[in-house]
Order: sequence, then C-alpha cells, then structure tokens
Amino acid sequence: MRQTLIFILILFALTLYQVQATDWNQYRGQNGSGLAKDCQPPVRISEKNLAWKTALIPGFSSPVLSDQYIFLTGLTSPIKGESNGRLVTMALDKTNGKLLWQKPAPIVKVEKVHKASHPASSTSLVSNNRLFAYFGSYGLLCYDLNGKELWKKPIPTPKTLYGMSTSPIAYRNLVILVLDNDANLPNSRLSQSKIVAFRQSNGEVVWEIPRPFHRSGWSTPIIWQHSQGTELIVLGNGRVSGYNMESGIQKWFVPGFSRETISTPVAGEDVLFVSSSKLGGGADIQLDPIPFWKAVIRFDKNKDGKLERKEMTGHFTFPIRPELPLGHPGYGIPLPNDNKRRQERLDSMFRGIDRNRDNFWTKEEFIENMRVGRGKPLLIAITPGGQGDISKTHLKWELNRSIPEIPSPLLYNNHIYMVRNGGLLAAVNATNGKLIYRERLNAPGHFSASPIGANGYIYLSSNRGVITVVKANRQFNILHQYDIKSPIHATPAIDKDSLYIRTENSLLAFRNQN
Repeated sequence: MRQTLIFILILFALTLYQVQATDWNQYRGQNGSGLAKDCQPPVRISEKNLAWKTALIPGFSSPVLSDQYIFLTGLTSPIKGESNGRLVTMALDKTNGKLLWQKPAPIVKVEKVHKASHPASSTSLVSNNRLFAYFGSYGLLCYDLNGKELWKKPIPTPKTLYGMSTSPIAYRNLVILVLDNDANLPNSRLSQSKIVAFRQSNGEVVWEIPRPFHRSGWSTPIIWQHSQGTELIVLGNGRVSGYNMESGIQKWFVPGFSRETISTPVAGEDVLFVSSSKLGGGADIQLDPIPFWKAVIRFDKNKDGKLERKEMTGHFTFPIRPELPLGHPGYGIPLPNDNKRRQERLDSMFRGIDRNRDNFWTKEEFIENMRVGRGKPLLIAITPGGQGDISKTHLKWELNRSIPEIPSPLLYNNHIYMVRNGGLLAAVNATNGKLIYRERLNAPGHFSASPIGANGYIYLSSNRGVITVVKANRQFNILHQYDIKSPIHATPAIDKDSLYIRTENSLLAFRNQN
C-alpha cells in the first residue's frame, strides 16, 4: 500500500512537472511573465549542447510550445506572378526539429511594415489543444495541433506606424486581441481601436471593447489576477488601462506613457509592473540632445553652424536613434519613397522646429524641441482596487531610469530586470523601485528580445546574436556568453530542459545534457 502511494505521488509530481515545464504557450510564456517554472535549460550554451538546428521561413514571431510541438509563423518569398509571399504557420517536432506541417494563410496583400519589423511579428497562442495565429495582414486563424484548420476570421488590417505585432492571449474559453488603430474614427466600426474577445471553439465575437483614446500600439496584454478580482491589462499609446474581464468596462488608467508603447506588463503578488521608454527609445528622463544635434548638423554644407531646408538632402531625416548608422531603418523618422510626398514631409518637419520663421534650424531651437513631446521613460508599480485615473492614488512607486524601448521587464525573485539598447542590464528592487545595479553585458547593439528566466538564471539575446546568461540575484554576474552569429529579433522559449532560439533564418534547440 505504501509503495502504491509513493508511486502515485511520484506520478502526480511528474505530471505536474510536465504541465509546468511545457507551459510556454504564448508570447513570453505563462501570462507573458517570461518565467519557466521548474525548468532547467542549459546555462553554458554552446555547440556541445545544440540538439538540432532547422532552417526556417523568415519571421519575427517568437516560438510557442505544446507538449510535443513548437509553433511559429513566417512569410515566404514571392514566387513568379505573386506581388508578395505567403504568410504561413509552422509546426516543428520538439525532439528533433523536423518540420511537421506548414499551413499558408489566405492570399492577401501583405501589410506595409517598417524595415526594422516584419509582417509575421505576432506570436501564436496554444490553448485548449488549439493553435491561434494572428497576422495583421489577414486576421485570426485557428488550427488543431496537427494543422487542421478549424476556423478563420478575417479582420481589417489596422493602420499602424510600423506594422502589427500584438499577440493573442487566452482567458478561459476566449482568445483576446488588442486591435489599436491610427485610423481611430469614432463613427467607423471597422477602423476604431478596440479589444475583441473571440470564442475559441468557433471564432464568434463574444465581446468588443472600444478604445476611443488610443492609436496604434505594439504591446501584448496580460491577465492580472489579484486579491480584488481579475482584470485585463492593456498598455497602449499614452496610458495603461485595466478592464473588467466580465463586463468589458474600463475600470482605471494611468497616463504619462509615450506615444509608442511596446513592452508587455508583468504581474506580481497584488502589484502590477508596467514600463515604456521615451518616444524614440530614450531610457532616462534626462535626454542628452547633443548627439541628436550632431546627427542633423552633419548636413550643414556651408558650415555656418545652422541648418537650412535646402541642406536636408540624401538620407536626412529627424534622428530617433542617432547611435545607429545613417540610413539604418531604425535611425530616424521614416519618410515616403515618393519624392513629392517626401519633400512635403521634410517641409513640415522643418517648419515644426523653425518656430521663429528665420529659415534656419539653430542649435538652441533644436534642443528646445527635443525637450517636449517625447513623454518620459516609466517603470511603475500599480496596486489593485482603483477607479478612473489612479496615478495619484494607486501608484506604489515610479522609476525613470534605464527603461528599454522594446524588451519587456522580467520579474524574478522580487527583482525586476530590464535590458536596453547598448547592452545595459538594470536590476530594480520590486518592493520600492530602487535601482540595484546597471551594468554592461559586453554585448553591444540593439535588443528586441525580452529577458526570460529559469532555474535562477536570466537569458538575454541581442539583435546581433549574442546570448548572455546572468545569475538572478542582487550581484551582477555574467556566467556565460555565446555568439550564435545570426541576428535575433524574437524572444526565445523554454521548456523542461531546452532553450529554443529563433534567429533570422533558423530555429535552434539547446538541450541540457544532464
């Protein structure tokens, strides 16, 4: 009898372990947390523990997992006679990386995206033995895990600055999508920013929440379960909002965020953490305007220390990230390819800064312009129970330093970890918002992938392809670095003993050999 009981307990423990270890079913794993509980992926990543490597159709979506499969999306190259390629959903075998199935979405015109983005940026969702894939160019598709299409829901493509990247999440029998839109016309049902909940079984719209104050955004929502209820949390341009999950009514909001919000909030025990950089990626509240001025004054052909409209030629644009090389897609404000529209946009840009109308940009005018309209970098801690604008009633603390532009924060053992461009990792005390450390990773360049954690370690992936592993504690300690030598834009996934990393053209599985 005792042996039987021990066997049952062991079986239960193994079953529980399997459920937790394969719960990377959406963007950044369980509820977007970035944490893989009870998992032990390799720490010292190298070719020695590379289990397999599979060539992939390009895309920026992150891998998600079921017990047996890995799911991703991509965009094929156009074939003869096609104006663009096909958007596809893929399934790979976790054991060996073999491509099991690949399903094309209906033929559509692929949405125009920024050169630093991709039409397949939204990460898929696994829920109730179904796979949900969202493409901004088409809409929502539902498959069983073997690739059989169960239903599809065309959704008009929202108008955005850079292309859609928000990902679907699950709540009970619903799949939830945030569809914020620059064409936010109050009298147009099709173009209005909104949150939509679809029934997982058939795609039926169960409820729809209008978002009249919001234009395009790139954040994925989360579900916040706290002592006073359950809320849907959505970070959008200018504010974060909490919605009642049953009625769809907005309960509260906090303003002060920038126009462009990308990261996903994370939930602790009765505390919610939300972050967003300044417009253009400014990580600190005190923005140094000099690099921006140096970026534009290089076009001063007559060397008089001022900039005239006729000198705005070639690759000129208003710099957003002056540390990038001129002509890089993330360097400045995108301008139209059509020359007439390009010149009109430059005229408008010039007038916006030349406020005294003397037909020059001076250093003083330019710096004054840099001080306004960009918001401030924010990491805030929110307590539950608020109504309306809760910025003065339910904010536990606020931090305005070292806030990333794209990567989401990672809450791990009461510390918040944030990685920003330039390879700077910050650790923050989640109780009081005090900065514990801010250190360089020796992995320069940009970071798009969010930090993820497992077994007491944090995994950080740079756009250049450098993987850095640090210990999750108060002391900064780089345990290991490995250069994959291929660009990484997607956040990796973790299961019980493996780390799955999507590069520009491959998916790699690193597996713990112990």
